[in-house]
Amino acid sequence: MRAARIAAAVGAAALIALGCSACRDNLMGSPDSGSPPASSVSSELSGIESTLNGVESDMNSDGSP
Repeated sequence: MRAARIAAAVGAAALIALGCSACRDNLMGSPDSGSPPASSVSSELSGIESTLNGVESDMNSDGSP
């Protein structure tokens, strides 16, 4: 009888741990959830920086205060 209670408690704890793990993955995303590689992000940031530099240059050459 005691062994059955221990087995039930261990099983319940395992189910709770599995459930918490699934919730964490849904909230935070799994490690390989399709995030782009770092080189892609760096390339995109370089493009944005270039565009902003162009806008700043246009604004500076506009002559308006």
